[in-house]
Amino acid sequence: MRKFTIATLTAIGASLATLPTMAEEQYSGITLTPGLGYYFFDNDRNLEDDALFSIAVGYQFNNPWAFELLYLEANTEADGFGNFDVDHDQLRLDTLYHFNRSGKWQPYLAGGVGRGNFETSFADSDETMLNLGGGLKYYFTDRVALRSDLRAIYGDEDDTFDAALTFGLNILLGGKSSSVSKPASKPAPTPVANTPADSDKDGVADSADQCADTPAGVVVDAVGCPVDSDRDGVADYQDQCPDTAKGAKVDSKGCYLELLEDREVTLKVQFANNSDEVPEAYMGEVEKVATFMREYVNTSVVIEGHTDDRGAASYNQALSERRAKSVASLLTSRFGIAAERVSAVGYGEEKPLVDNDTAENRATNRRVVAVVKTQVKTIAQ
Repeated sequence: MRKFTIATLTAIGASLATLPTMAEEQYSGITLTPGLGYYFFDNDRNLEDDALFSIAVGYQFNNPWAFELLYLEANTEADGFGNFDVDHDQLRLDTLYHFNRSGKWQPYLAGGVGRGNFETSFADSDETMLNLGGGLKYYFTDRVALRSDLRAIYGDEDDTFDAALTFGLNILLGGKSSSVSKPASKPAPTPVANTPADSDKDGVADSADQCADTPAGVVVDAVGCPVDSDRDGVADYQDQCPDTAKGAKVDSKGCYLELLEDREVTLKVQFANNSDEVPEAYMGEVEKVATFMREYVNTSVVIEGHTDDRGAASYNQALSERRAKSVASLLTSRFGIAAERVSAVGYGEEKPLVDNDTAENRATNRRVVAVVKTQVKTIAQ
């Protein structure tokens, strides 16, 4: 999905870069744009791609610029982690820049920022979402156009890249038209005698330039060196992650260095003699595992049941399995963990923690245990 999004936006940018940069005539007024389309979720979200609905209200100025407030909704379901629904919606503020019409066609670039929400029956999360893209309008009249729009959408919570393809009807309400003239070209500067040499043409004379041979078009500071706005050691023109925190470790592209960190939760439940009923005192232990698994949705767990050595080995084997299944059933039925993520196994009296020579030791061996582990990405400091 990330390669698809980046390649698509690169193609849009390359084609629009060849077009004139001012709209010849533009109507102003309030705009209303209902739309339908398709939402492509980043693979890391583990969500199925699905249809979307959007509605936008904005204002078109009598120049190339326009602003709009957009609401988007895409209802989907988890992919591979149980059949539960996920409701996703976005509310964002976008800016549009229009290019010259070619007949009835008019391309534009767009981008903005907003908030996204993911809601299930057992969890609700929000994240900031940035978008960038463009589209094309086909005018039936000066006030009604068919609009196609493609956006790449970055979510800052899990560093994900989604994409949204939308088709809608762009309706202009009220307002008036205004011709916009192209700015007059500036006359060529009069050559000045004895102009100091500037070999890399960055606007800083060679005698004061501390960074010779900067690439053409790169913004430089007073001493001719490429600007590094976030001061991470990577110049802005090479920095793919602007505004990194001061002092954070970054790679050659200016992006945070990421580390893998282990996270785990343990479960231990003890049972009364000859019983497979989970004591109420251990419900907090089971809920702690359920909370961990809801936070880390790529985890699964094997519940292990054990007994002491009193009674027949075959009976103890069956009892240990019932104990393990009792805990597994709580995770699925009471705490909402998908059944395919939970399994149970009994070891009978085969794996005691301590010798079964006292009542206290036998109580210790009558147990159900489990460990759930995962790895998460953290930013290196």
